Amino acid sequence: MKEKLMNFTFCLFCFISIFFIFKNNKEIAEVILNATNLFLKKVFVSLFPMFIINDLLINLNIPYYFYLLFNQLFLKIFHTNGLGAYVFIMSLISGTPSNAYILKELVTTNKLSSEEASHFLAFTYFSNPLFLTIMLSTIFPINIAVKIMIIHYLSNIIIGILLRKKAPQITKSMFNKETTQKGNILIKSLNRTMSTLLMILGTVTFYMLVTYIITSPFQNNDLLKTIISGFLEITNGLNNLINLEIYSKIKEIIAIAIISFGGLSIHTQIKAILEDTKIKYNSFLKGRILHVLISVILILIF
Repeated sequence: MKEKLMNFTFCLFCFISIFFIFKNNKEIAEVILNATNLFLKKVFVSLFPMFIINDLLINLNIPYYFYLLFNQLFLKIFHTNGLGAYVFIMSLISGTPSNAYILKELVTTNKLSSEEASHFLAFTYFSNPLFLTIMLSTIFPINIAVKIMIIHYLSNIIIGILLRKKAPQITKSMFNKETTQKGNILIKSLNRTMSTLLMILGTVTFYMLVTYIITSPFQNNDLLKTIISGFLEITNGLNNLINLEIYSKIKEIIAIAIISFGGLSIHTQIKAILEDTKIKYNSFLKGRILHVLISVILILIF
């Protein structure tokens, strides 16, 4: 019965969406163009080079040196091996969904177990720092924008510490230094990268369309529109927050909650990247729920 109700609701939403698309075809076309423009100018330019670089670094065994440098530190702080430092640092620089992409490659090349990768997935979620700087500086004074970014990053460390008792106690990494794989690494990397980026483009466009359809009835309720938009797609949520006339502290809370959760668009991208692996998406979801709670508490304190 529950499944039939869900199927009926989904079908009803699809038919309503079709009617809405035909009725507002010009607006829908504009949303699609805006989504494509957003992808090309903000997503593609930051993720494409980082995906290629990550593939090359992994195939050249550069993560091995991160393991050597940070293994003892990560064992002590997070109860996991030093490869987490590679995922942590590269994800911080390039932003999500790079963390899922890197973890998948490390598991595929047998440098990391699925269990360890699932654990890392919970506390290596970072919004792209350049993206955050641009978006937050248009909403808040620079000192508030920096505070929100620091809290966003700090929360990941806290999550890693809170979840470490549930992580495997590792005394020796499965990671061994190997010789570089033969074959055309660059061509393979380009194929994987473009496939992943096309998936991200489709996801961003889909959720921007859904956001437009769902929020259209709430054009006069900016607060509700912002919350719904942020839950679905982080960029739309932050864009709507710019014109929201409410107390600054409430704006900060909404902003950090949107950034920490990431939006269903990011969650869908993570699930798609992790497909055909044993890395658990539920670990990412748990991490984001904790992320929201911790970030909101920190923003209220500071």
